[in-house]
Amino acid sequence: MNPNAVSERHPDLYFPDGDVILAVKQTPHSGAVEPPKYTLFRVHKFLLKHHSTTFANFFADANVAPAEVYDGVPLAEMFGDRAEDFAVLLDYLYNPTSLVFKRNDPNIPLTVSGVIRLSDKYLIEPLRRRLVQEVCAAWPTTLVEYDIKQAEIDSLRALPLNAPLKYRGRLADVIPEPASAILFAQEFDCPQILPAAFYTLSLIPITHDWDAKPRECHEPLAKWSLLDNENLVRYIHGFQSLNKYRPHPIQFLCEHCDVSWNMDGPAEPVNNSSYDYIKRLLDVVWDGAGPSVTHSDPIRLLAKCFNYYDMPELSEKHFPDGLCEGCDRLLSRRLPEERKRLWENLGEWFKVK
Repeated sequence: MNPNAVSERHPDLYFPDGDVILAVKQTPHSGAVEPPKYTLFRVHKFLLKHHSTTFANFFADANVAPAEVYDGVPLAEMFGDRAEDFAVLLDYLYNPTSLVFKRNDPNIPLTVSGVIRLSDKYLIEPLRRRLVQEVCAAWPTTLVEYDIKQAEIDSLRALPLNAPLKYRGRLADVIPEPASAILFAQEFDCPQILPAAFYTLSLIPITHDWDAKPRECHEPLAKWSLLDNENLVRYIHGFQSLNKYRPHPIQFLCEHCDVSWNMDGPAEPVNNSSYDYIKRLLDVVWDGAGPSVTHSDPIRLLAKCFNYYDMPELSEKHFPDGLCEGCDRLLSRRLPEERKRLWENLGEWFKVK
């Protein structure tokens, strides 16, 4: 270890009966030139060897056996590791149940990435699996899970309107952040969360940057600067597909009312009432969404279509004939099917499948 280095004992992971000291360099907090700083961990070889074949081989190899002595026991420098990550790894080995994170913490993907790299380096698979699951749990992989997550976020978004001032905070600090999740999923092989992460990202204006918005901002934010060119291209592909998406009334017409196609295009619907009703429904929902700097969020809009009987624009006053029985049944079935189809297409649209 550098003789000019500054070292400090870890407050919780420096055991008096430990039989080896591991010195791990701290991450510099500024660009100033200063002596390197190390955190010292006094731990037990048997525990490290029990959990890691890499540590077992390290301690068994005479060529790399620690030659330096500190506080009466051998000291070894762990090259290339970060002290903050190493502390989490050791804490997990000594206290597995202590590895607890705040639910939906947007910083978790970046916080645990270094620890997962260490778990790969030292072949500690249970720790890797635990941390990957922690990140993945914040992201839905089914449409039902997505709806539950969005309902929770909608409730949080409305909270400042009702909560006392001291309970108000930035929405982005209590919901998952998509850009860091995308990088995490790609590095640690979690493709199942990419569609939801990219869709979430596509609903955040590029001006809503994590570092640029003040704490008073109560909108979702993204760490846009983390994305490389390839991921920005994926984002654009998906955004364009979603931006131009709008279902056609013909998709929801029953066989009796369906259009007969010919070489010149669609003929007039047999039942104008059903066609006009469904067209008006889609117009009300899509046009009523208003202008947006992102796309219209078709997953949310299709869900709004479910309540077509409650819309005043579709009342008996405006549509005395309403829907035919066949179109009514088909519409109530195909709206959820179309919504599910859209969800399942996200991976293809964002080029992650």
